[in-house]
Amino acid sequence: MTDFFSEFGLDRRAWIDLDDLKAKYHALMAEAHPDKAFGSATKSTLLNEGRKTLSSHPHRLRHLAALLGGTETTTKVSPDWDLFSRTGDLTRRASVALEKKTSLASPIAKAVLQGELKQLESDLIKLRKEINAHLEQLETRTREADQAPQDAASLLVLAEEWTFATRWSQSINAAITALSLR
Repeated sequence: MTDFFSEFGLDRRAWIDLDDLKAKYHALMAEAHPDKAFGSATKSTLLNEGRKTLSSHPHRLRHLAALLGGTETTTKVSPDWDLFSRTGDLTRRASVALEKKTSLASPIAKAVLQGELKQLESDLIKLRKEINAHLEQLETRTREADQAPQDAASLLVLAEEWTFATRWSQSINAAITALSLR
């Protein structure tokens, strides 16, 4: 397994400075790019994969856990079921309301639906704030993981939590965007 931390000259840590990663990536790619003299398609592919892995919280945490000997099958975590269900419910309701809007012909029915769409948008914005607060807690926990001895199982749990929260954030943002384009 390739140690992407080593490839970029970084310490194996749960939290890394993304600006530092970007700078190291550009410096390394300046030498390794296949269009450069003595460049290498293999090396540039490795650097691209490494940057993608290390710049994503869940991917970086899984990579670090794997380097520590952890495996995905050893640890699974349940999502925050309240946020999970509310995200699914609100995004589903937004989709149904938007589909309903396209099928309405009556101006009165469309006007009535506007109130429902506005309330849905407000509810989605409130939930986005909660999810963002959850993401901030995960960020704090990820930074704190650097202060404790690194345990593969706890890194995998944290990676799973990041995956869930990131998906919820993306779903909520997509629903808000769709409603704002109404």
